[in-house]
Amino acid sequence: MKKNGMFLLWLGAAISISEIYTGGLLAPLGFSKALTTIILGHLMGTGILALGGYVSFIRRRNAMDSAAFSLGRNGGRLVALGNVIQLTGWTVVMVVQAGGAITGIFPALPFAPVSLVLCLLVLLWALIFGSPVQWLNSAVVILLAVLSGVLFWESAGRAPGSIVPLEGLRFALALELSIAMPVSWLPLVGDYSYRATDLCCASVIPFAGYFLGSVCMYSFGLFIALKTGEDFFALIAASRFRLIACAVVVFSTLTTAFLDLYSAAVSFTRIITIKNLKAPILVIGLFSGILSVAFPVEGYSGFLTHFLTAIGMVFVPVYGVIFMDFFMKRSEDKSPLGINLPGLVAVLGGMAVYALCTRYTLGIPTLLSIAAVGILYIPAVLGWTKRQ
Repeated sequence: MKKNGMFLLWLGAAISISEIYTGGLLAPLGFSKALTTIILGHLMGTGILALGGYVSFIRRRNAMDSAAFSLGRNGGRLVALGNVIQLTGWTVVMVVQAGGAITGIFPALPFAPVSLVLCLLVLLWALIFGSPVQWLNSAVVILLAVLSGVLFWESAGRAPGSIVPLEGLRFALALELSIAMPVSWLPLVGDYSYRATDLCCASVIPFAGYFLGSVCMYSFGLFIALKTGEDFFALIAASRFRLIACAVVVFSTLTTAFLDLYSAAVSFTRIITIKNLKAPILVIGLFSGILSVAFPVEGYSGFLTHFLTAIGMVFVPVYGVIFMDFFMKRSEDKSPLGINLPGLVAVLGGMAVYALCTRYTLGIPTLLSIAAVGILYIPAVLGWTKRQ
């Protein structure tokens, strides 16, 4: 994949309703503190994302093959299963939020048929990925950026509102919400970076595209909340540019959710050996459509926050092990059981630390989880190195 295509791929991934909505959650911190949190969190989170792309490019392995390299054949399958679950969840989240937004813009439309149509569009977008019409995704991303600018211009002219403070929102939690969104893409960045033309295209370009898009989307959501006292869904429901708002919702869903669906299919082939990706794309896509219709829309806000932290809790420790193996130049794991037991223990320890930090708002979960993985895992790697 060339640099311009890679940049637009990750820019499009960042332009989504969930990013705008999450940015609005930081409004109680005030503009200056919230903006600082957004930038600092994205520097950390997108830096970790770029590092995942770097590792996959150097090893010339996709995301789940990199996991198998470090955690063993069967350990990699466990990670792939977790990735299929979380990416299916993301597809459902994207479709549900888009369906809710469209029915908010056009109340006469029923939610279930709208969600099914959106899911079928995402499915189609994923099936044509990599074909000669890949240019279409890049063109849509450019159009999407322009349309988002129109909505931002409209929101700047809205009458000021008031913010209802969110109890318990601390700087550490706000920072973690900014880190968690780019980190949530970590288990799939390698699916694209390992095929990049050079190292810059594999790591620097994804960093630039996602950082630019996500910081803008978070800031957009923050601006809307501070300016109007509303979230993005309320803004577009009352928008003068209803068709433009609807286009932003649909296009942002396509350019984001198809990445989830495509990589879920790639991960599925690491669990069950299938050479053709179309079959798992169809199965996962149709299953996501069924789940989308049954999703309790009224619980979306709480679900998104818990979903982000759950992804971080699992995949931050996993990639902590992968990164440490990479930089300490440990060879591929070929344990008889197919599982790197010290690595698995380190992952479980990192998950426990992440969960405790989240539960009791202790520090920054991502950073403390990686530190815990290092404490548990590095001695084992050093032991292997000495024996060799």
